[in-house]
Amino acid sequence: MRKISVSELTKRAGYNRSTFYEYFLDTDELVAYVETGLLAQLKETILRATAENHSPGAMFQIIFAAMNEKIYLLMGPNGDSAFLARVQSEMLPFLEAYFPISKDTPYFDYLICFANSALFGMLQRWNEKGKDVSTEEISGLMQELVLRGLTARVDMTE
Repeated sequence: MRKISVSELTKRAGYNRSTFYEYFLDTDELVAYVETGLLAQLKETILRATAENHSPGAMFQIIFAAMNEKIYLLMGPNGDSAFLARVQSEMLPFLEAYFPISKDTPYFDYLICFANSALFGMLQRWNEKGKDVSTEEISGLMQELVLRGLTARVDMTE
């Protein structure tokens, strides 16, 4: 993640440096504060959607619609890989609950890890492309790939 100085940050934001220091020790503390808040919002969205007992497809749509630009920025190529790991960690219970196989399946944890990484790779790409398809389309594609794999989209006769 590119570091920004407190001076540059406060100048861009139109605040005095002393105001910044009333709330934060440094920019790292500010980033941690923002990340913690975003993760709390994401977790709340997941818990609420789970309590409402939506289908897996609807769950994907609700969760991905709730992931705002700040989350994508922090997960992106200039973001913090530790934040991406924290977001993926928040998603694990959701994936484990909605993954259509038993937890007793051999290599279940590897399968969940694979699905989690694939989903976030697709989310990052979707954001990089300016969300060129709808939330419904991307969540449907993700669900299809998780449930049926790439072979559902590839013509194997060639």
